[in-house]
Amino acid sequence: MTEERQQPEAQREPGARGRREIAADAAAHALRLLEKVRAATHRAQDAAGQEAPRPHAIVIGGGVSGLVSAHELVQTGHRVTVLEAADQFGGCLRRMEVAGLQLDAGAESFAVRSNTVAGYLAELELGEKIVPTSGLGAWLTRQRENTVESHPLPASALLGIPSNPRGDEVRALIGRAAAVRAAADLVAPMPRKWATGALSVGEMVRQRMGSTVLEQLVAPVVAGVYSSDPNQVDIDTAAPGLRQAMVETGSLARAVARLQADAPAGSRVAGLDGGMYTLVTELVRHLQQAGVTLVRNAPVSLVSHDAAAAEPFTVTSHTRVLKADKLVMATEAAAAAPLLDPLLPAVGITPLGGEANSIALVILVVDKPELDDAPRGSGVLVTEGQHIKAKAMTHSSAKWPWLAETSGPGTHVLRLSYGRIGRREALVESGNDQALTAQAIADAGTILGIELGEDDVLGSAISRFSDMVPLTGSAQRERNAALDQALAGIPGLHVVGSWRSGTGLARVIADTRKQLAVSAS
Repeated sequence: MTEERQQPEAQREPGARGRREIAADAAAHALRLLEKVRAATHRAQDAAGQEAPRPHAIVIGGGVSGLVSAHELVQTGHRVTVLEAADQFGGCLRRMEVAGLQLDAGAESFAVRSNTVAGYLAELELGEKIVPTSGLGAWLTRQRENTVESHPLPASALLGIPSNPRGDEVRALIGRAAAVRAAADLVAPMPRKWATGALSVGEMVRQRMGSTVLEQLVAPVVAGVYSSDPNQVDIDTAAPGLRQAMVETGSLARAVARLQADAPAGSRVAGLDGGMYTLVTELVRHLQQAGVTLVRNAPVSLVSHDAAAAEPFTVTSHTRVLKADKLVMATEAAAAAPLLDPLLPAVGITPLGGEANSIALVILVVDKPELDDAPRGSGVLVTEGQHIKAKAMTHSSAKWPWLAETSGPGTHVLRLSYGRIGRREALVESGNDQALTAQAIADAGTILGIELGEDDVLGSAISRFSDMVPLTGSAQRERNAALDQALAGIPGLHVVGSWRSGTGLARVIADTRKQLAVSAS
């Protein structure tokens, strides 16, 4: 599952602010940018009244961060070229045709708590396409030595952390003794060091609620959402505001309850009618209309910089050599490192990308009318064990009403995810699609409690990722600060992407726009 899958979703229209307010803000923002561009253009006109050439910006990478960068640069008066090594744009947002259906093969939803993504979609005139989920909750499948059992996740939980450790749903999942231990959080004193010191999700939950809550509730949610071990995930990055609420309320459970009250069920995630890849197609359309040069299948082999040149950046892609006033590196860390190391010899780029990893998403379209009742809600997180290899499964056609309408009764879309950051998993790394698909079919049947075989599968596809990054918090901020210091010595050079901002559309879009805010200078 992606960042937005963990919570029970619900009925109300997403977004903390009204669409008219967003549209008004967006219009005002666009007007200010237009005035800046006009002013810069007038200043650049020569005595004969001829318009000076626009500065040229090259964006390396056509994922979300690259396309957002290009969009920002166009609005500040640049002539832009985007070079994408793959045969399609979008990066973590992908689309595949499976059994005649156009389906997201990457992120399928976004977090709306900050309004970052919803606001950006409104600027692109996609606000009316924002859709809520069906409101069905998530489930947890527990693997024991000889059995597999499934239960609904607590209705009010954050990263699997329950707001009511004494509740029946919690006891059903972890047992009475573990629930009593978890409830000790309500009376135990709060360590002062937790107000400011480095703190992982794992350490916090273990100390406040015990190992069983950590292993049986939190670990499967964090693995499904972030592909990570909770002991490696920074609490402030994964759950902004939780630490402060915990210090103020004196309890982890009460802190979760406060944050959940501020963001009630149904306001946490949303999607787009037709899928999140619509964001990519709309961005590409906007860029084409603005005259941006979009080049696919164009890997970059060399980047150089000459501060004394009129156009200081030189980019080589195949046999094409391009000059630019500004350069934006919007690739994953592994691709950015060999290109940036000669320009920034004092900074090691590769470590910024986190640990090597291999993550796979298996999409199944199945003919199973008995799934019309969504027996496991919108999706399932899975504890580790021998019976099921998947870490999570989303019942996409149960989660998204638009997809259920498109696929029709009896036809269901299931997404199963495999692999964790920092862990080698032979099934994922082998590249054997047939074996991985067979495992996904078996896992889906076990999770859903039905007989599911190859004959039930109308179509399948596999989407692989190698650029997922852990949410390491303060360590990541320190690395980014060192990179920013080095970049300050090369005006016009920007570095963006999920390996800097963290995984998730909200983080990527917000950080990219922040980095390019000075792009007119």
